[in-house]
Amino acid sequence: MSIYQFRVLVRDPISDEDTDRLVERVPDDVAVETGPKAHAIGFDREGDDLLELILDALTQVVDAGLEPVAIEDELVTAADIAERTGRSRQSISMLIAGDRGPGGFPLPAAGHPRSALWRWEDVAQWMEQVDGRSYDIDGESRIIAAVNGALSMRALAKTRPRDTKRVFHDVVGRRLTRATTPR
Repeated sequence: MSIYQFRVLVRDPISDEDTDRLVERVPDDVAVETGPKAHAIGFDREGDDLLELILDALTQVVDAGLEPVAIEDELVTAADIAERTGRSRQSISMLIAGDRGPGGFPLPAAGHPRSALWRWEDVAQWMEQVDGRSYDIDGESRIIAAVNGALSMRALAKTRPRDTKRVFHDVVGRRLTRATTPR
């Protein structure tokens, strides 16, 4: 068994009453954070299946009356990228700026220009194409990306159900599946 730590970001501020309802429904300790930039519930879960643990936590969050919007991605700074890739900070800065390499470095996922944050999975995939080396992109990142995609579809379904059906049909269904099937 492994211990997984993840944070569920929720749409609205978490009140004391929300926290009480959440504590009633969650069998283990949770860390509740609410502030001007984010509202999150941190989970420490033990198990073999990260997806099952995340889905269970999402159910508990919804049952407590909160609206989940995402599982926090693994975000990295330019310094983190340099360390993980074995490059200097200057080399990474030049790749980001497009002064070195093919250009097209992934866009930041958060932060501001002086302290941007990137999704490690996006950067690792881009770096693999640039230098041909393999970087650690674990299955956990892909699971979180899939759950976040589903949470985005869930949010869209509440306001634009017809568009949701169309997106699901064309992206998951026949149109793109047929176009990407190997021949």
